[in-house]
Amino acid sequence: MRKHYWLLLSALLIAALTLAACGGAATEAPKAEPTQAQEALPATEAPQAQPTQPKAEEKPAMPEGETFRVAVVLPSTVTDLAWSQALMDSLKRIQAEMGGEAKMEIAYTENMWNVTDAAAAIRDYADNGYNLVIAHGTQYGTSLFEIASDYPDTSFAWGTATDTGKDKGIENVFAYEARAEQGGFVLGVLAAKLSKSSVLGVVGPVEAGDAKLYIDGFAAGAAYANPDVKVNISYTGSFGDTALAAEAANTHIAAGADVLTGSAQQVVGAIGVAKDKGILWIGTQSDQSSLAPDIVVASQVYNWDGPFKDMIAKHMAGVMGGEVYALSLENGGLVMKYADWADKDAVAAAEQVKQMIIDGKLNVMDAIEGKEVPAMEEGQAEEGMETGAAAFAYPESLDPVRIAMVLPSTITDLAWSQSLYDSVKDLQDHYGADVIDVAYTENMWNVTDAAAAIRDYADAGYDIVIAHGAQYGASLFEIAPDYPDTSFAWGTTTNTGEEEGVTNVFAYEPRADEGGYVLGVIAAMLTKSGIVGVVGPVDAGDAKLHVDGFIAGVHAAKPDVQVNISFTGSFGDTALAAEAANTHIAAGADVLTGSAQQVVGAIGVCREKNVPWLGIQADQSSVAPDIVMATDLYDWRPTILKMIEYRSQGVLGGEVLQLTLANGGQRMVYHENLPAEIVNAAKAAEKGLIEGSIEIKAEPR
Repeated sequence: MRKHYWLLLSALLIAALTLAACGGAATEAPKAEPTQAQEALPATEAPQAQPTQPKAEEKPAMPEGETFRVAVVLPSTVTDLAWSQALMDSLKRIQAEMGGEAKMEIAYTENMWNVTDAAAAIRDYADNGYNLVIAHGTQYGTSLFEIASDYPDTSFAWGTATDTGKDKGIENVFAYEARAEQGGFVLGVLAAKLSKSSVLGVVGPVEAGDAKLYIDGFAAGAAYANPDVKVNISYTGSFGDTALAAEAANTHIAAGADVLTGSAQQVVGAIGVAKDKGILWIGTQSDQSSLAPDIVVASQVYNWDGPFKDMIAKHMAGVMGGEVYALSLENGGLVMKYADWADKDAVAAAEQVKQMIIDGKLNVMDAIEGKEVPAMEEGQAEEGMETGAAAFAYPESLDPVRIAMVLPSTITDLAWSQSLYDSVKDLQDHYGADVIDVAYTENMWNVTDAAAAIRDYADAGYDIVIAHGAQYGASLFEIAPDYPDTSFAWGTTTNTGEEEGVTNVFAYEPRADEGGYVLGVIAAMLTKSGIVGVVGPVDAGDAKLHVDGFIAGVHAAKPDVQVNISFTGSFGDTALAAEAANTHIAAGADVLTGSAQQVVGAIGVCREKNVPWLGIQADQSSVAPDIVMATDLYDWRPTILKMIEYRSQGVLGGEVLQLTLANGGQRMVYHENLPAEIVNAAKAAEKGLIEGSIEIKAEPR
């Protein structure tokens, strides 16, 4: 198998060199890898206004006896099955439509990784009188703007970009981009429907531009189709290193992925591995099925015909530049191609989502940012569906880190401590104990004992020591200065110790009022008696935020519903929580909620009396799966990863990290038996909170 794979690569290289000899001014590929992304559009940027692309019959017409001359500077080969080939294929189609080489001349220089060499090629083509010179990579932008002003009668184009140089006084540059997140979302849906293992692998080049847009869209689409799917993402750091791509593909497959995707010319290596192991591949930029027709199940193909036809027509009309073009599903610039043998149901689901995007019913950037998007017609509110939050994706790799936790209760408390432990343990399970070393001390109610444990972990060389309780703050600020190379964290709080001169403490705070608000909406719509009850521990911290948000949500949905609140004065006394629950039910409450580890007692009462329960912090459905109707789940993984990221940048503390619906720190989980109209109302509340159209105002109490 391996011999066949390398023979395949050798054949492709020979073909690339042969074809390169046929192109105008082809050059040898430099050995050095690029230092910039070829497509550096920020992944969070909203789509630009998209021009109407010319229809196929609206081809530019050259005057008799004249030839329109186009030159292209490419970062890779014209047979790369990706970025460069997609453009060349379009130019050849346009050439044929215009009447062949007599009407449209095409010259190109390929493998222009070296920006200085590329700039020389761009200038040479302008000197030689080419009408349109295309610099097909974002890394060429600086050079292009320096050159363009010297040739006012030449049109230049570059991408992926949206900058035409107008603010620099330049009028002869066109810009173009691909909204790759749209096709990525569609293909993510397809992949999730095809996968049997519910594990997908992504072989990315560099985390920038249309590569990042595509991958973000793919991950969001997969989660949209199957919230339980795991999308493992790796970036090789190279656009052209096929060996690294092959290695990444092998790693994904070893981790259980049964569908792979990726972008840039590097994917030849990954596709070779997928072919050898019978793993499905999904492509982008160019149609890659010729390489492995039995495993390439679909591709998003960039069709550049429309933008470049329009550039040619504008140049002929005397408009040298100033326009921005965007490939999209709506204007036909992004073309979805499926294998004839592809699963029909999976393709139908992908096509349904594609049409929703075209019709404007589904905004992919909203989905990527964790905002609510319409569900597919096939169903709503699947069991355990997490909606309204940013899709979680594991970073490709982490530097080894040692994390210690000091917890006020047990790691099985179904609340505050378990939610953190489960998140850290999940990261350790994903990356391995050799990458994330985890230690913990539980049931640390005694602050003096907790302080000793914090100091012991710092002495033992742990990189991050988490004191998981507001009661530990005073001790933490005394200890932290003694260990300047250790990061400490505590919460729920917003105090990093800045006033005390401490620089190595992170603070964290779950904005439980957000999830509480959504639970309040649900409670208001569930209650038949018009009375709901809250079993609180202590009126402080995230417990207080939860109650404030819950009351606001109830009254936003139904102002007349009565909310009865009790605080037991304890985080862990299950008997007091059970007593409070019985009191609420006796007073007419038919929906209850509450927080902290004490709630196990309250949930037991609800189970006996068949009263719906709305949970927070951790998933409590294991205690009573038939009555826990929704949960505001704390997901600490993004917060922990942010601390690790800060440390890698030399920032050991001083930042406040909040868990919100928008950033995925809180995730709403709905029971399958919750009525669709209630789920829809809850999702609308999520959307309003994420977008900022809903502002929570705590009511006096």
